[in-house]
Amino acid sequence: MATPTYHLYLDDSGTRFPTRKSVPRRDGLDYFALGGWLIPSDGIDAARCAHAALARRYRLSAPLHSNSIRVRKGDFSWLKHEPERASAFLADLERTLCELPGYVVGCVIHRPGYNARYTPQYGENRWDLCKSAYGIVVERAAKLAARLDRRLMVYLEETGRQEDKAIQVYHSTLLAQGMYFNAKNSEKYEPLSVDVFIRTLFPKPYFVKKFHPMAQFSDLVLYPIAKGRYEPAYRTYRALWDA
Repeated sequence: MATPTYHLYLDDSGTRFPTRKSVPRRDGLDYFALGGWLIPSDGIDAARCAHAALARRYRLSAPLHSNSIRVRKGDFSWLKHEPERASAFLADLERTLCELPGYVVGCVIHRPGYNARYTPQYGENRWDLCKSAYGIVVERAAKLAARLDRRLMVYLEETGRQEDKAIQVYHSTLLAQGMYFNAKNSEKYEPLSVDVFIRTLFPKPYFVKKFHPMAQFSDLVLYPIAKGRYEPAYRTYRALWDA
């Protein structure tokens, strides 16, 4: 019998480059985040059905894209002109997300804090934020999978050739040497050993298109994960937390 698995679907949001100039926002958001859904393999069919049913109820053909929905533009510009349908859709979307099997997971890195902490020590050689975020979020998911005697498959929405290649390197490094952070500083977090990573992680990450239902669900929860670290009362963040 095949070993049961968890599937970790990740999306990214924000600026991964620590040296890129920040654009001031009233809500203070200045971050890079990597996160989405950690879902048991036996819950995938239910999630796909939930996505199809939602699209059918509102006659949607475009991917569920968080930013387009929030600002009501592009394929979701109808949200500005059909208030009753829009209200029903947004409530239905939130309910669908909160009823999906699995866990919402993510790593949010506040860029000014990261730079203040690591610039004096590493200067221009400090890591891109995606390297830190990938190690942290994959290890957290692997810890849960290992505790439940499941293996872990990692999926990410395609970003670009260089970005996807970097992810593959981070993944290979986890399998070769374990967590790549300073051992003394990270000791209190009880990092997974190489043996556990090898036993738990599949050998490589997989990349999916934006039309993949779970990629869309990951995109939809990632912004609330990030926004909630700046504004804990943010509605969608609270709804996911309560669920």
